[in-house]
Amino acid sequence: MPNNPGNLFKQYTLILICPLLLIVCCFSKTTSFLGANFFHCPLLDWWFTHFTHLGDGIVAVLLVSCYFIVKKTTLAIKLLITFLFSGLVVQLLKALFQAPRPKTFFPENFYQYFIEGVTHSGFASFPSGHTTTAFAVAAMLSMNTSSRPICILTFLAAILVGYSRIYLGQHFVEDVATGIIIGVASSIFIDYGYKSYIVRGRAVGKNPSNQYERPAAI
Repeated sequence: MPNNPGNLFKQYTLILICPLLLIVCCFSKTTSFLGANFFHCPLLDWWFTHFTHLGDGIVAVLLVSCYFIVKKTTLAIKLLITFLFSGLVVQLLKALFQAPRPKTFFPENFYQYFIEGVTHSGFASFPSGHTTTAFAVAAMLSMNTSSRPICILTFLAAILVGYSRIYLGQHFVEDVATGIIIGVASSIFIDYGYKSYIVRGRAVGKNPSNQYERPAAI
């Protein structure tokens, strides 16, 4: 189906990532960071400080555990593999590039919106792990559901997690854009690989799963 939730999520991602990559190519990381942080207020500080935790690894692990508990084993396994694979890619890139976070990159007192106790310094900016996890989970859920509302809600939640990383001064735009690509690409790779494995197993009469779970409302 050309407009099933999984394909819609991919289309939404393409619409989102194209202008982000254009911004990354046309503007410096300082300019794009400041442009994305044109407005701050205490309410948004509080909101994004808490909402950003949806991109924590523990949230992904809890979600996987819930799907195991309700016997949606196939989806749980795909989510777990996607989370681990995308996380490994992120950690390898962080170790390779050791890019400074905004608080380390900017001179002292250059930027006034860093949140004490929330914004971290250091050299683990590229890419954004929270954004990667959020989009990896959202993409996998969308590719395994027949519900468009779930696709839309998970996509919007992932966007907000990604923006929260910039708002909180944890990452630059390029870090978030790369996280989106890694997260969605990992989900597509794992989902396609799993389905191909099932098809090959059936072809030789050795299906590794008792029953392939077709996309259904989550």
